[in-house]
Amino acid sequence: MSCGSASADPNPYAGYTSTLYAGTANWLCHPDLAGGANVCNGDQTTIRVQADGSSTVERFTPAASPPFDCFYVYPTVSVDLALNSDLNPGAQERDTTLIQAARYGSVCRVFAPVYRQRTGTLLAIDALAPSLVSEQKQQQAGEIAYGDVLDAFKQYMAHENRGRGFVLVGHSQGSFLLARLIAEEIEPNPYLARHLIAAHIPGALVEAPIGTDVGGTFASTPACRSPDQTGCVIAYSSYRKGDPNLAEPVFGVASTPGMRALCVDPAALAGGAAALDAYLPFTQAPVYQLLLLPHGTGGPFADPSANRQAARANRFYSVPGQIQGQCVVNQAGTSYLEITISADPADPRADDYPGEFAGGKGWGLHLDDVSLAQGDLVRLAASEAAAWH
Repeated sequence: MSCGSASADPNPYAGYTSTLYAGTANWLCHPDLAGGANVCNGDQTTIRVQADGSSTVERFTPAASPPFDCFYVYPTVSVDLALNSDLNPGAQERDTTLIQAARYGSVCRVFAPVYRQRTGTLLAIDALAPSLVSEQKQQQAGEIAYGDVLDAFKQYMAHENRGRGFVLVGHSQGSFLLARLIAEEIEPNPYLARHLIAAHIPGALVEAPIGTDVGGTFASTPACRSPDQTGCVIAYSSYRKGDPNLAEPVFGVASTPGMRALCVDPAALAGGAAALDAYLPFTQAPVYQLLLLPHGTGGPFADPSANRQAARANRFYSVPGQIQGQCVVNQAGTSYLEITISADPADPRADDYPGEFAGGKGWGLHLDDVSLAQGDLVRLAASEAAAWH
């Protein structure tokens, strides 16, 4: 039974059964997947390093009986040599899902489908030789990806949801597909709209009219501006303060006159600067790791050998109070989450951390959008769910 208000509006997907997503074969995370078969059961041990160099180890504890669900769609990660990926996930899909989605398992049941996404191969071709793939074929690839996400969501709603509230979680391509799901499926349907606790979809363009929090991409889903607000969206793209690539940004730029890219800082919903509760991976998914520009010393410590030792026992690291974020709009109208790292060469912590993408200009800290505010996002999901209930 739903914890939201009662209504005669029926579940629009009642009776639906997917040929791809019935069962657990095409899911990375699913409550019916046990042990290592569930990517969200992977190691999330984190070393938290304070400014004085002292550290504690944080073990991950999954929620025993979470009262709500999270439906996650991963970003562009596949390196399959086709326009669309296959349904056989590799290290790229698995590692990225662990990094971005598994920590939500401390507050919700996590559902993460494998889907035939537009591949990194297509992204590279489009960047280097755009004439090689027609616009029609690119659109067809996008429709295949969206069709899978919609199919998986319908299966989830028909057989797993059982009236529970849900949080949509994504990044980049995953966020783009979830934004379309909200606009085309959730907003027009009262039952689905009522069960949407929130959408956490950084790394993709969500437009709103300048000076307002709703309209544009979504007709009725506003920006989240308080931790007890529901039916709202978190969207942002992160850039380091002073990044010269902001001269030609890939993200944070509205494509419609009169609109602005929405930026909502999960640590400061009403605006202003705030410390971010980052959970940074010692290593990204393999291809992402190769494409990271080198910054810092390889972890939370100024001493590289200390980082190597910490990485042997921990999958993630955190540097409380050192990384700040603030949503800003620059003179060119780019709206983004500005990241500042408080560097102190005299203390034991590192003064910089990687995140920029070596494969192209203007990407900013796109690869770390989720990691930079991971703790804030998970806590926000819990508070939003409590308000929904």
